[in-house]
Amino acid sequence: MAAVDPGSERRSIESICTIAGTKVPSIPPIPPDSVPNLESIRKVYDIAFAPGLDKLLESGSTKWFARAGFPHLCADRVQLGNVLAYLTLVSNHSDTATDSATLASQEARVTWALLELCIRPDHDSGEEADKLARRCRALGSLFTGEPFSSPTASIADFVHQDDTDPEPKTSALEKQIARRSDEFWKLVEVAAASQGRSGEGVSAEVLRRCRPLLDGKENRDTIYSIMLLGSRRGNGDLTSERELARRYLESQTTGRATNQVFATISGMALRAFEA
Repeated sequence: MAAVDPGSERRSIESICTIAGTKVPSIPPIPPDSVPNLESIRKVYDIAFAPGLDKLLESGSTKWFARAGFPHLCADRVQLGNVLAYLTLVSNHSDTATDSATLASQEARVTWALLELCIRPDHDSGEEADKLARRCRALGSLFTGEPFSSPTASIADFVHQDDTDPEPKTSALEKQIARRSDEFWKLVEVAAASQGRSGEGVSAEVLRRCRPLLDGKENRDTIYSIMLLGSRRGNGDLTSERELARRYLESQTTGRATNQVFATISGMALRAFEA
């Protein structure tokens, strides 16, 4: 299967979620007078999605998705309908290839919709949500090839943060961990901003700066692998790394991932960069 040149075309999130050969279901919003079983939806959200979403975007001790995400889902009856459709597919699932692909496609749609809860305008747009929204948008840009704009997205301006900390109870180790997280994600923003210029992919320089910041974290390994798949094809030095990244993402989708969200995001990445 031939790989897509990362800068050669734009991809939609819907096309990346949908596995070839499956149909996109027509799911109407839940009617205003209908009361869905929020308790069962909450249980699935808390167990299957929120922990992985928090780990993916590194919400840290705030655990934004676990703490604040579900009320925003409840306020969106379109997405509630998507979640209910997903739960119906889970309950009716058989082991046929078609059923498995349809379920995986809907799982990807739900995962991405839940990830985007942090960029919805109906929350308080606090500092933590704004930070997570930038990270989510940057990841989306890596997937789709669409331009990403952010005041931090310039490698020329990339600097290490200082050690000032408004919370005096935060330990030196905690500050270092948070700083390295911020540095990694700023580089993800740089990659997302630079990839779309003149149809080019992620630059080798951004990847070089990212590599020391992976810190053995599964989410960063996954996102770094996505960046590698989206790297500039003309750079022969990255050919072997790109192949390793593809194998890593394939292993994530076949049981290696420690949570459902990481497995789903890995599958989306493989579809995004394969023709």
